[in-house]
Amino acid sequence: MVTDEKRECYYCNKIVVYEKEYPLRRGRFSAENEIFRCSWHSQFQCSHCNKFYHFSWLYWCPTTKSLICGNCNNPTLNPLTFWNLKYAYEFYCDQCNENHFDLYYSEFQGNHPWQNGEKTEINCVLRENTAEQMWKPKNIQSGKEIPLEIALVQENKGLLIRKQVAEKVGTLKFHSDLISESEITRSYVYKQWEETSNDWLDIHKDKLSSEEGDFNRRHIIDPALWSLIGEVKGLSVLDAGCGNGYLSRKLAQKGANVIGVDHSKTFIDYCIKREKGNNLNCQFLVASLDDLFMIRSNSIDLIISNIVFVDVLPYKQAFKELSRVLKLNGRLIWSNLHPVFGKVPNIFYRLPYDTRRNEERLYVLIDRYFDSGGTLLSWGKLKPIWQFDRTLSEYSRALKNTGFVIREIIEPRPDNETIRKYPELAYDVDRIPFFIIYECLKIE
Repeated sequence: MVTDEKRECYYCNKIVVYEKEYPLRRGRFSAENEIFRCSWHSQFQCSHCNKFYHFSWLYWCPTTKSLICGNCNNPTLNPLTFWNLKYAYEFYCDQCNENHFDLYYSEFQGNHPWQNGEKTEINCVLRENTAEQMWKPKNIQSGKEIPLEIALVQENKGLLIRKQVAEKVGTLKFHSDLISESEITRSYVYKQWEETSNDWLDIHKDKLSSEEGDFNRRHIIDPALWSLIGEVKGLSVLDAGCGNGYLSRKLAQKGANVIGVDHSKTFIDYCIKREKGNNLNCQFLVASLDDLFMIRSNSIDLIISNIVFVDVLPYKQAFKELSRVLKLNGRLIWSNLHPVFGKVPNIFYRLPYDTRRNEERLYVLIDRYFDSGGTLLSWGKLKPIWQFDRTLSEYSRALKNTGFVIREIIEPRPDNETIRKYPELAYDVDRIPFFIIYECLKIE
C-alpha cells in the first residue's frame, strides 16, 4: 500500500453525502495509487488466515473477538439498500452460531467494533485504532430490503465513460439510453433510417465506397465474407439489407442472379438508378426483412446480409422470413457487430487519453454484456438511428428456432499488409474483433 497524507478518503466522501455529520478522514492508503482510503476503510487482517482484505470483505464476531474474511467463511448476498449501495454481505458464524454483516454495513448500522468501543486491536494497514475520528448513527439503522434482481442492476460503467469520451471528441452522440426492444416501434426505426439514408449515401458517394463498401467493409469484413461466399455463378442470391447495393453489384458481376431488398425507399431508388447504368440484371425491391412477401418460398440459394441485423428490430421474424425463402440446405451468411466487443458502450482505455499509439491503448472496458435493447445514436453527419445490442445466445436461439444451424463463425481481422498501409487498424481491430460473420445452413 502506498501512502498519501493529503487526500480525503474515497469512501468517506461517498458516505458524507448521506450522513452530513460524517468526518472526512484523510485518505492515506491505496492499493493501486489512484483510490486513497482512511484506516476505517482500508485493508484489515483476517484472524484465521492472517491475510489482509478490503474492509467490506470481513466481519467482526464480538463473542470470539475475531475478524473473519469472506474467504475463510463464505458469505451470502443480502439485497438491501444503504447509502449508495444495493447489498450487504451476511455471514453465519459457526463460532457463536449467529449472523454478522460485513464491516461496511456494520458501520452503517452502528455495529462496527470501533463504534462499540472494542478495546481489542483490529489489525489494519495503519495498525492503530482511530476512535478519535469515529462516527456513529444516533439510532440503530437498517437498510431497506429489495429484490435481488434490482440489487444486481448496476450502472454500465463502460457506457458512462463512452459518453464522456464522445462528448469530448464530438463524433458519436447518444440520443437515448439503452431501451428495451418492446418499447421501440418498428415504424420508428424505419422512419429514422429513411430520414438519414440520403446522408448515408452522401457520405459514401465517392466511387470507392459506392463500389467496394465503406472502410470497415473493404479492409476487415468483406475479405472474410468472400472467403465464405465462394462461387456464386448461376445461384439465386438475396442481398438482405442491401443499402447502396455495392454488394449486390459485385455478386452480379460474379454471375449471380441477385435480388437486393431494403426497407429504405431512398436506398432502393439509388440502386435502381445505378442498375440502369450497369445493366447487371439485379432486381431491387423495397421490403423489410421480416416481411418478404414478394419472394417465393424455397426459391433462394444463398442469402447474404452484411452488417444489417444491428439495425433490425424484429430480428426473430426476419430470420423466420429468410428461412422461408431459402432453399433446403441453402446458406445464410451474415455479418454483424460483435455481440461482445462491438457493442457501442465498449471503449479502449488509453493513457494518455489522446494517444494514437497501439502500445498506449491498455485494454477494452466491457460491462453489462447481458443488457439487450436499442440505443438511438448519431455520428458524423448522420441523423439519429437505432442500433440494437443482443447477446450471442439470443442470436443463436433465434437461428435455431427458425431452422438454421451455425456451420462456421469468423471473427475478421486485417492482414499485416493492410495494417502497414492503414496503421489506425492496428490499435483496435487487430487486438479484438469488432465484427463477426456467421455461416448458417437451413436444415430440415
